[in-house]
Amino acid sequence: MLLAACDPAQPDATGDTTSQLADDGYLEMVSTGVMEPVQTEGVSAVSFVPDTSTAWAGLVAVAPTEGGIDLFNADGESVHRMTGPRLWGLATAPGFQLRGEALPLLFGADRNTNLVRAFALLRDGPELIEAPIQPIGPQGDIASVCALGEGIGYVDLVVLSRGTSVEIWRVADDGGDLIGAERRARFDLPSPARSCVASDGAIYAASPAGGIFRFDEEGNVTAQIDGYASALAAGDFLGRPVLILSDGNSETLNVRDGTTLSPIGNVIVRDGFSIPGVDRPGALAATEASFGGASYQSGLVAIADEEDGRVRLVARETFARGITNVD
Repeated sequence: MLLAACDPAQPDATGDTTSQLADDGYLEMVSTGVMEPVQTEGVSAVSFVPDTSTAWAGLVAVAPTEGGIDLFNADGESVHRMTGPRLWGLATAPGFQLRGEALPLLFGADRNTNLVRAFALLRDGPELIEAPIQPIGPQGDIASVCALGEGIGYVDLVVLSRGTSVEIWRVADDGGDLIGAERRARFDLPSPARSCVASDGAIYAASPAGGIFRFDEEGNVTAQIDGYASALAAGDFLGRPVLILSDGNSETLNVRDGTTLSPIGNVIVRDGFSIPGVDRPGALAATEASFGGASYQSGLVAIADEEDGRVRLVARETFARGITNVD
């Protein structure tokens, strides 16, 4: 487990105290939302599918450990369950277009077929259907996938192998019968990685052998620390790049500077108003996209609880203020 000390947090100018230092020295935050329970043994990955035209219609995508993908709205209601293979990693391309029409895509690593599977989101349902895509598979057995970035007409994915290799693939509509996929780069990390996340061009990966890496699209490692994490989330929080880690066993999240990987602090997510906290953080995701309402207009952080398999939400603004106060 990665640990870091915190300085006491102070209320902001408005007197906000939603984040404060616990008696044991960890930073406390509170849940602002929770996904309703479904029949699941646990969560292997979580991601966001925002809707830029109607913020409150954005979705939270969850990959249960037994397979498939569950979709929830921002109120925590289950709106669709797709049965299917177990997926490691969950990447989304909310703005993807096929033949000029909006067609959000979700991607997951299927270790049984050793390929990245693609699923198209039909928002009117909502409903997920498998998308016809050219094969995406790394040299060696696949480990996970994450989204690197989305542009006009394409999305770039980071694909991890179970060895040390990392590949970057570009998915785009090239007019063919299948959605196009082309490998843009391949390089090796100092040790094998099993999970990854990207933010503002920086890629982060966690190794089961111990080690967290920050590297660029050419494979240059720009920061590295010892330690173990099973899930990662990253983003800009009040102008500062931040990396959030969980190990799937402890009761805290470890928060680090996204550039240097130096510690910021450890976070415990407590019960909110009639909303359960997080006992054992697992899969993670963060988004800057608005999901509507006063709490969610600046984005969200999603945290799966290994104890009950349900995903909690923390308003991004609350999370940002909390980690800013301790540094």
